[in-house]
Amino acid sequence: MTNLQEIAQSDDYGQFEIKELYQATQLLLQEFQKSKTEPEKLNDIIAHLKKRLEGQTAYPLAILLESSQLGIRHQLQKAWNSPMKQRQLFLFESLFFQFRGKVPPTVWNQICLNYAEVLIYVGRSLDGLHVLEQMVESETTDPSYQRKDAERGWGLLFYSTFLTGKEEKADALHKARELLSQGIENIEDANGSALYADRLKLAQKMLDEIGPVDVTANYKPNFFEGRENDYRNWCAKQHLLLNPDNEVDPEGTMKIDTLRYRYKGEDKEQGVFLEAFMDSLFAEFTAQREQLFEALEKDPSQPERNEQLKMVYRQTFSLFNKTAQFLNHYYELEISSPRAGMQRIWFEDDHPKNELKPFIRDTKNSALKALYWLSKEMYGYERSESQNLAMIRSLQLRDQMERSFVQVITKKEEVAQTGELRKHQVTQGELERLALSTCFKARNALMYLVFAIGSGKK
Repeated sequence: MTNLQEIAQSDDYGQFEIKELYQATQLLLQEFQKSKTEPEKLNDIIAHLKKRLEGQTAYPLAILLESSQLGIRHQLQKAWNSPMKQRQLFLFESLFFQFRGKVPPTVWNQICLNYAEVLIYVGRSLDGLHVLEQMVESETTDPSYQRKDAERGWGLLFYSTFLTGKEEKADALHKARELLSQGIENIEDANGSALYADRLKLAQKMLDEIGPVDVTANYKPNFFEGRENDYRNWCAKQHLLLNPDNEVDPEGTMKIDTLRYRYKGEDKEQGVFLEAFMDSLFAEFTAQREQLFEALEKDPSQPERNEQLKMVYRQTFSLFNKTAQFLNHYYELEISSPRAGMQRIWFEDDHPKNELKPFIRDTKNSALKALYWLSKEMYGYERSESQNLAMIRSLQLRDQMERSFVQVITKKEEVAQTGELRKHQVTQGELERLALSTCFKARNALMYLVFAIGSGKK
């Protein structure tokens, strides 16, 4: 029987089964991780798997191997936003968008688990936790799904580092420890169990450093009734509350917006301006959030429902550039207003092809980096050779809503077969998903923004 090393070094991969090639590739990746020297045959075997699996439901597995290769290459780079990391995130975003509902649960869950892990490591713990919620239970034994709870605990551990309140931080870490402890029991793989056992020790260490805390001290019961109660429960379920506890305990949290910003510098006039700016961002977001809830409540046959969803989509999208404007004032970047957009603000001379500005390039602020990476998902990766179709589609629709029109269709026969109209059509289901996901990302942008500047240090 041919061993994996012999398979990896072969000049004719076509003679081997897919499973054998997959395992041989994993072996080469392990060698790469340990030695930090990339095996000569790694590119060849991954390229062969991609070509051989093209058009099959197992195709994403070949892309996951490529993403692992990129992750190890990134570790060898000095820049935290290296082209390898950008390419890796682009691949995950594409897999997540293109293969939802089109591959078996075991493949889908592997996509979600790996994508969430990468998001958590780049600081986007809010988004990583959301991706984990998209995993689906399989009828067969699924090693990826077995890790779901433990990975959620890992995400909350990272998330806790954003929280400045002692009670908030302890609450997140207690939940992280609980999920890690329970999750380990579900993992049959010895290596996976050992990995999360180490992470559990870290959660306990972080809790010990905080010391005894009454995590119920700030608790206030929910007294909402009727429609207001329905609205608040919906906000918590969709993770749309401006409330750090929404991620920790969506069902039990106080269903109110508790996020606040208070200036800590010495320039009082600047402080008044920034506080008013932030309060305006909060107010605009909560208004659009309620508009979204009202729209989704309406009968789908009502024409004003679609127009309301379009408005929410356009207005919440504008919050990203307003967030960039806030950063422009906070960090005193002195960018002229038209150029201070989320796509350009990070770069020298405000051009995406240039180097990063020092305020982001040299930062150790994980929340600020999370905001940068979120902007890449919304507007594209400047160092990637290609861009995510979901991102291109969302920008195209937003531009059409701003400058011309978008037709919402509900029946298959309404789809234009060719011509300009086809480019201006969107299904009602797609519009609903876009409005909800953009609202969620706008909320996360505000959360990352407040976490980034919460220390008062630039």
